[in-house]
Amino acid sequence: MLKIESKLIFIVSALLLVAALSTYVVFGYHAGFIPLNTLGQLFPNAFWAATTLLGDTYVAVSLTFFLLAMHKRLLPAALIATLPATIIAQSFKRGMPIDRPSAVLDEQTFNQIGRVLEMGSFPSGHTMTAAVLVGLFIMFSQYPWQRMLMLCVLFMAGISRVMVGAHWPVDIMVGAAIGLLSAWLGYYIAHKYNLGTHWSSQLILFILPCYAAYRVFTHDGGYPQGHGFAIMITSLAIVYYLFNLVKRHRLCLTRRIQKLRFN
Repeated sequence: MLKIESKLIFIVSALLLVAALSTYVVFGYHAGFIPLNTLGQLFPNAFWAATTLLGDTYVAVSLTFFLLAMHKRLLPAALIATLPATIIAQSFKRGMPIDRPSAVLDEQTFNQIGRVLEMGSFPSGHTMTAAVLVGLFIMFSQYPWQRMLMLCVLFMAGISRVMVGAHWPVDIMVGAAIGLLSAWLGYYIAHKYNLGTHWSSQLILFILPCYAAYRVFTHDGGYPQGHGFAIMITSLAIVYYLFNLVKRHRLCLTRRIQKLRFN
């Protein structure tokens, strides 16, 4: 029987794919972009620049620090999840290079934030990356409010790709579905084969978030207005990881002392 987390992943993914297909068939591929992008102008550009960086690969990998101290299978699951997600995304981007909004619309008709991209619109890579992270956090979550919070994060990361003028709404819906399903697959394989639990593999995999954090501090991801936010949230994730690490070691030390006293 499927866990509630798995059911949530499948339901949300199915709804996203149905919504994407319906939008494309009924209204067309470019539908919804202008109204959403115009609505996004009610908020500062820096807000959307910061939000869209949640889908940056380096930022997403850095944020795994939030769960690393408590879940040893997180990194193996994330590594596995990136394989199908990357293969599917790159196959579409290279096989059917769809123009992005900047290549289709006049630059005066919409708000463009950050670097200008013209090709490889389908699917949204940033949204897919954020969905992989969100999907894994959902699979490792303990409480319903955590799962709902993660879905809200995914919504904001996805919709930000329209607000910065980088993707059509259909792109982000499909990207989110691919990312969520890839996250579930990574989680399933990591648990089924008990991957990443040995200390040596944990040490090797630990290099990934460390390098990603370094890149976050030294690279703005094409959105300099949001770089400060990326540094802040990455630093928070690292501090949270260290806090939980110290907490766990203190707990283990306390238990050992208690055993010695009883013996």
